[in-house]
Amino acid sequence: MNEACIDMQTDKRVARRIRFAYVVALSVIAVTTVLAFIVEHAMMDRFEASSAALNTVSEQRTLSNRVALFASDVLTARNAMVEEIATANLIETTQNMRVAHENMMHRIGGGEHLTPEIKAIFLDTPYALDRKFQRFEKKIDTFLANDGEAQKARYNAVYFETIGPLGSSLDAAVHQLEADARNDVTRMREVRFTMAAVIMVTLIAEWLFIFRPLALTVEQKTRALEEARKTVTHAAMHDPLTDLPNRRMLDTFLPTMLAQGQRMGKPLTICHLDLDRFKNINDTLGHSIGDKVLLHATTVLRNATRESDFIARVGGDEFVIVDCTFGGYAGAQVMADRIVERMSRPFEIDGHVCRIGASIGVAVYDDKDHDFEGIMCRADIALYYAKELGRNQTQTYSAAAQAAFDLRVAGAAA
Repeated sequence: MNEACIDMQTDKRVARRIRFAYVVALSVIAVTTVLAFIVEHAMMDRFEASSAALNTVSEQRTLSNRVALFASDVLTARNAMVEEIATANLIETTQNMRVAHENMMHRIGGGEHLTPEIKAIFLDTPYALDRKFQRFEKKIDTFLANDGEAQKARYNAVYFETIGPLGSSLDAAVHQLEADARNDVTRMREVRFTMAAVIMVTLIAEWLFIFRPLALTVEQKTRALEEARKTVTHAAMHDPLTDLPNRRMLDTFLPTMLAQGQRMGKPLTICHLDLDRFKNINDTLGHSIGDKVLLHATTVLRNATRESDFIARVGGDEFVIVDCTFGGYAGAQVMADRIVERMSRPFEIDGHVCRIGASIGVAVYDDKDHDFEGIMCRADIALYYAKELGRNQTQTYSAAAQAAFDLRVAGAAA
C-alpha cells in the first residue's frame, strides 16, 4: 500500500514537472515568435520607407537630368514655338521635382523608420540635399525670368552650380538607401536565424526534458501495466499455492490438446488424481503442513511426468494430467503407476514423517463425445473405482467401473 502511494506521488511530481516544462517551452516559443514578429514588422516598415525614399531619390535624379536637357532646349530653340514647348516642359519637370521633394521631406520629417545617415544626407553637411534643392529652385526661377545673354549666363549657374551638386547629393542618398536596404535584409536574416535557433534549442530541450521523460514514463507504465496484466492473467489461470494451472485454464487448454492429438493421430488422455490420506494430515497437523504436502505432491507430479504433460490442480487435493502422446490407456497406465509408486514414498516435513498415496482414474477421449464433459466424467468414474478397490492404485475407465458407478448412484437415489 505504501509503495503504491509512493508511486502515485512520484507520478504526480513527474506530471507537474512535465506540465511546467511544457508551459515554459510554449512560452519561450510564443515570446520568440512575438518578438521576431515585432522586429520583422519594424524592419519591414523601415524597408518600405527606404524603398519609397529610394524611388523618390531616383526619380529626382532622373528629373534633374531632364531639367538640364529642357533648359538646354530653351537656349537652343530655333523658333518661339520650340522655345515655348521646352519652357513648358522645364516648368512641368521642375514642378514634379518640387512635389516629389516635398513628399520626401514630409517622410523625412516623420523619420521614425529611416536611418540617421539618410536624415543627415537630406539636412546636414556635407550633402544638405534640402538646401541644395531650394537653391536649385531659385536658379531655375531666375533662369526662366531672363532672356538672351542673361539667360545663357543663368543656364551655366543652373547646370554647374545647382544640378551638379544636387546630383552628387542624390547619388549619396541612393548609395545610403541601398546600403540601408542591404543592412535591413541582413538583419532580417539574422533575426530569422536567431528565431530558428531559439526554436530549435527549445524543441531539443522539449525532447530532452519533456517528451523523452514522458516517453520513458509511458514506456515504464506500459511495461508495468503489461506485467500487471500478465500477473492478473496468471493468477486467474493458476493455483496460488502450487502455481499449477487451475480448472479454468484446464477448460481453456483442452481444445488445444485435443486438436494437437488429432494432428498427431493419437487420442487425448486424461488422468484424474486424488491424494489418499491427505485429509488426515490436514486435520491432525494443520493447514500449513497440508499446504507443504500439496507442494510436495506437485513436485512428485512434475518429476514423474514429461514437460509436454499438462498438470492442473482442480480441487483441494485433486489434480488432472492431460496428454495426447500416451497413445491410449496403455501409455497412460505406465505413467500413472509411476506416479502412484512415487507418491506412496514417505517424506519429512517440519520434522513430521508423512505418508500419502494417490488414486488415479484414466479416460480417453471418444469421438462420440460432443464436449469434454464426457471424458472428464469417465476419468472421475475411473478414479472413484480405484478408491473403491482400496486406493493407492490406477484404474482405467471400463465397463466394470461404469457398473460400480451406476450401482453407487442407484444406492444414493434409494
